[in-house]
Amino acid sequence: MDGLATLRYLALPFHTASLLLVALFSVLLRLALHAGLLGLPALLIIGSWFLKYAFLLLDHAAHGRPGAPVLSVEDANPLGEARPLLYGMVVGVFYMATGALEEFATPGLVSALRLLGLLALPGVLAAHAISGSFTAALNPATVVGVTRRLGSSYLVVLCVALACGWAGRAIVLDGGHLAFLLRIALMMLLWLALFAVLGGAIHVRRVELGFEPEHSAEKRVRRDERDRDRERDRFLDQVFAEFRAGARGNPFATIQHRANQSPKPLAEYLWIYDRVATWPNPKLSSRVAQELLPLLLASNRNSEALRVATSQLQADEHFRPLASDSLLRLAELARDAGDRPLARALLGEFDRYYPDDPMAQRAHRLAAELAR
Repeated sequence: MDGLATLRYLALPFHTASLLLVALFSVLLRLALHAGLLGLPALLIIGSWFLKYAFLLLDHAAHGRPGAPVLSVEDANPLGEARPLLYGMVVGVFYMATGALEEFATPGLVSALRLLGLLALPGVLAAHAISGSFTAALNPATVVGVTRRLGSSYLVVLCVALACGWAGRAIVLDGGHLAFLLRIALMMLLWLALFAVLGGAIHVRRVELGFEPEHSAEKRVRRDERDRDRERDRFLDQVFAEFRAGARGNPFATIQHRANQSPKPLAEYLWIYDRVATWPNPKLSSRVAQELLPLLLASNRNSEALRVATSQLQADEHFRPLASDSLLRLAELARDAGDRPLARALLGEFDRYYPDDPMAQRAHRLAAELAR
């Protein structure tokens, strides 16, 4: 599942902002190449901006930001994003260092070391994106830890890198039939796809990596929960004011209206009950419990129904459900669960709370059974 979620980030370079940048930079690079030596400064500048954008795309995906990033003036600042230069130097130094080993080692060993470095490079870039530290990114232990925690997503990144490399080779060597401008654009898109997938892998495995992105499902849930809790607090403040007002207020009518307007009345009554049950006066919680219990029983949420009945009887010994059938169902559930004291308490003084009720005979038989 993580691998499939990571692959979805292949679409990121095809957002409008990225496509416009690729189109513009392709034209500028084509003009710079056509100008020969005079175009060399422009070639270096445009190439630098493009590489900066690739790292910007990586961070954008890793943090779960919506859409695609736009290269701003601040991002294009030569003194700003230094990762393209830093890792260009790292790759160059690594290549020369392994090349120096050719005098002492077999060509196969040198090739193996270079392949290992190539396989580790996405892990190095991911470690930097997560920690924000170039030094930490060059720590082998950190890179191994990041690679291991990326799990299957890292394999997806390597497969995408292999596919991009193969496609890039085909474009360079076998793409002569394509317009040169199109070949530049396609190479740029392949490069951006690789960085987008690496950033996506970080976002998908953020929990395992201990990475806290700017945007995530967990943050949205926490934000929604905070907003919900604030709204609920305001609602209960209103209910409490009506409750204290006595005859001048009708707190239960306010609660009932809210629950009836909700697509999930049971959930509304449940959280409201849990809150008002903590108030010193049990009068309102008893009324809410009377509405809540039939809903819980109808949904076969029997353990919660028994919890509410137990809690309310402890707060108010005179509490009983509105309907006798609900009371009998609760008593039978309590008996079956081994809570005979609760069953007896519910059935106590049945005729007083439900005078001339057709369920009286059944209630008396059950009470007699529990008394034995």
